[in-house]
Amino acid sequence: MERSERKTACGWILAAFGAVVALLALVLAQLVQLHLGGKEIRQNNYRQERDLLGLRGSILDRNGAVLAESVPGRVVYIDRKDPRLDAPGVDREALPMELAALLNVPEERVREAFFGDHGRRTTRLCEVSDDAVLRALAERSSPRVKEGRLAGVNFSEQVSLRSHPNGAHLAHVIGFINNDNVGVYGIEQRFDKELRGRDGHILTMVDARRRELRGRRLEEVPPEHGDNVFLTIDNAVQAIIERALAEALKTYQADSGIILVQDVRTGELLGMATLPSFDPQDYSRMDEERWKNIAISRNYEPGSAMKAVTVATALQLGVIDARSRFDVGDKRVWFYAGKPLRDHATGILTPREILAKSSNIGTAMIGLRMAEPAPDQGMPEPNERLWRAFRSMGFGQATGIELVGEEAGILRPYRAWDKLSPTRMPLGQGIAVTAVQLCNAFATIANGGVRMKPTILKEIRTHDGALVRANAPQVLGRPLSPEVSAQVLDMLRAVTDRAAGGTAWRANLRSYTVAGKTGTGQIPTKGGYNHSDYNATFVGIFPATAPRLAVLVTIERPKGTYRMGGSVAAPVFAAVAEDIGRSLGIPADKPLEESP
Repeated sequence: MERSERKTACGWILAAFGAVVALLALVLAQLVQLHLGGKEIRQNNYRQERDLLGLRGSILDRNGAVLAESVPGRVVYIDRKDPRLDAPGVDREALPMELAALLNVPEERVREAFFGDHGRRTTRLCEVSDDAVLRALAERSSPRVKEGRLAGVNFSEQVSLRSHPNGAHLAHVIGFINNDNVGVYGIEQRFDKELRGRDGHILTMVDARRRELRGRRLEEVPPEHGDNVFLTIDNAVQAIIERALAEALKTYQADSGIILVQDVRTGELLGMATLPSFDPQDYSRMDEERWKNIAISRNYEPGSAMKAVTVATALQLGVIDARSRFDVGDKRVWFYAGKPLRDHATGILTPREILAKSSNIGTAMIGLRMAEPAPDQGMPEPNERLWRAFRSMGFGQATGIELVGEEAGILRPYRAWDKLSPTRMPLGQGIAVTAVQLCNAFATIANGGVRMKPTILKEIRTHDGALVRANAPQVLGRPLSPEVSAQVLDMLRAVTDRAAGGTAWRANLRSYTVAGKTGTGQIPTKGGYNHSDYNATFVGIFPATAPRLAVLVTIERPKGTYRMGGSVAAPVFAAVAEDIGRSLGIPADKPLEESP
């Protein structure tokens, strides 16, 4: 070998030796860092942190029946590049069918996740809360299973899932949870802070196979589950009214409907049905307007149901008494301020007969008396007394019920009224109310004149059952005396008496006496009223001899021959009230021989 070649060979040997020495030095440096100064690095390699789910609190009825609850679950992803898909014996074509059956999702959706041209490696397929399904997925995906395991599936992400055992039942009251786990509408939004849970976590040491060394946990913060919210709703009552309302909308081909059941003594809502509804677990399929609770968010003219409030407040203010007489004439039409007001009643009427026959003219005459200045009562301006009377019964102001989106109704300032207003507002035109306001006004009459705050919250308790908040009944005022309330209650019994010409005789019950009032409110349109579209309403109180419940029924835009409150809403009241009374154990107050 020539000298130059030997020199080159030695150079390469020295270079190789240097590289080996450098590599050994690097390895040695790493070892020194790991064993002497690399505590933080060693911990990163041998420690593990995992979250502990803090579940959202449940929503329950007054008796503890679950309406909404959170359960632990997993997110199922499809991983199209899972190496297991290429393992011997794996049938890619059969996987979508098997997975669809296991998870109860459409096969087309699974096939799209596996084979669709969407450019993603992983696709979120669904969320799973069923323990049996999770076990099946775990068994089929286990590395220990040599054949038939479910390849291409990842379900390692743990989540909290909201469950609604009754589907769309009470959806407008409950609300829903959006994709950011935030409550939207209803109780979910109103008490989001109380319901929301807080996740915990565990920081622990693990061995080389990532198995926990339980004796070497570094940190453990337990999860905090959210508080449970108990409603005043009675689940059995709710089922009765939702079933009847659905049947009524079908029978009368109506657009929507409301049924409320209120305890007159406490203000508690035992039932709140609003249809059409939506599925809170599939809320995105519906327009946002469908999510709103129309019992509190929709203002509408109550029609003749307002006459009961007019007569009650006129009696309280001394404008009329039970023996007052009003001559409505025999022409069935009366002109005031150049405008006609039509009626089907004739002759001389007492307040009792005005209510029983639902006289427009008689009520308008009472309204005019109430609109007169009353300086001796501290109300010197025209219309002021009538306006204050309506305000005292809760109109033109939000009730404060524990739900999101409540409207205040429409009661214009009395100085903005025109000459016609005091003849139209008393009979339910030119004034707009919510269903909760109207029901509560009748509950006030039934409760000896004491106005209670409408409420849907019974109490809040921790996950462990400790009381956080008890929602005691709240008195808002006493607009009527017990004597006036008793008088009006007796007058309203005539409304359900067919012999007295009552417009709501179809609301009569077999076991209970009933007091109430019909209302057929025209639906305003631009420039006037639509003479074919109505809100048919009946508000009933029973048992009338010892009032327990006020029940409101409003059917929007019923179609067909019958569209009035007495022919549409009153029969729906009769269809639910008897069953509600039986369900709640309310004693009958009507001898059998008086049954209809």
